[in-house]
Amino acid sequence: MGLSQFARPDGAIELLVGPEGGLAAEESDAALVAGFRPVRLGPRILRTETVAPAALAALNALWGDWR
Repeated sequence: MGLSQFARPDGAIELLVGPEGGLAAEESDAALVAGFRPVRLGPRILRTETVAPAALAALNALWGDWR
């Protein structure tokens, strides 16, 4: 599911950024149990050091000060 398909959240957002190879099945399952929802930012695999700023920019563009 893409980020634009989610409704604007009411409160804080927590991002879980996995390694470039992806989360292990156990890690992914644990994240889902903890309430995280998977979101795709597009077809590219981003490096771990760039995905957080990219995600924050996307969140801000959709729901933040840039609207």
